Amino acid sequence: MIGSTHRLNIGKYVVVIFCDSQSTRQASALFPNTDKVLLESSVRALGYDPDVLQSSMNIPYIRTPDTQILIDTGLGPGRSQLPQTMAWAGIEINRIEHVIISHAHGDHIGGLVDANGSLMFPRARYYVWHTEWEAWQEAADKPENAESVVRKTLLAIKDKVTLVKDDGAFLPGISAVPTPGHTRGHMAVMIESEGERLLHLVDAIHHPSQVAHPEWSPGFDSQPDLSATTRTNILKRAAADDLLTLAYHFPFPGLGKVARDGSQNAWQPIA
Repeated sequence: MIGSTHRLNIGKYVVVIFCDSQSTRQASALFPNTDKVLLESSVRALGYDPDVLQSSMNIPYIRTPDTQILIDTGLGPGRSQLPQTMAWAGIEINRIEHVIISHAHGDHIGGLVDANGSLMFPRARYYVWHTEWEAWQEAADKPENAESVVRKTLLAIKDKVTLVKDDGAFLPGISAVPTPGHTRGHMAVMIESEGERLLHLVDAIHHPSQVAHPEWSPGFDSQPDLSATTRTNILKRAAADDLLTLAYHFPFPGLGKVARDGSQNAWQPIA
């Protein structure tokens, strides 16, 4: 349900996941380059309805003993309830000091500014993988994108951006995990405290059926072959390390683990 929250602890860190959207998609529309008959039979075999694949937008907020962090910002004014639901959860957006941008698609960056173009999180520093920022600038400079969400948000935060160039920690307990393919510089995020870890895959994967079939790439992956390789590798890591895992578009709250089931991986959701 939109506006729902799910709270958990990762060591000393409090994580709150906000549901900012719910919708359904047809498998054939989500994975247009996969044989439709094979796709639908495989999706059914996994227990999903190929005509009604559930999708959400799961936005995590992190409170550490020292700071407050948000990963992505939803669709933005008029399309997102994130500021209200954060307020209902007792979180003041003016106190958020760090905003991590996984990639530059509108459903992740639209909430960087309000309806007047002012920063939604005025105290924050912003973190983006360096190749994503470069691609974002190229898009923003195109005349046809003069009114796009990319241009409006880019201009608003350009003086407050830190470019992330290495996989590893860029904030205490927060590490970059490069996951290119969905976009040129898509970045997953590892959250770690006191030996507990949460791997946020963001849009490296879009539906739980891809856990068993990482070769299925959505039509909006910019480099589908690369995204399939990235997905295969990151799912192997999640399974091998028994990682608690979060995905932005999985049914709320998007949490679970990747386990081996015979010759395939299987998604084990955590309610």
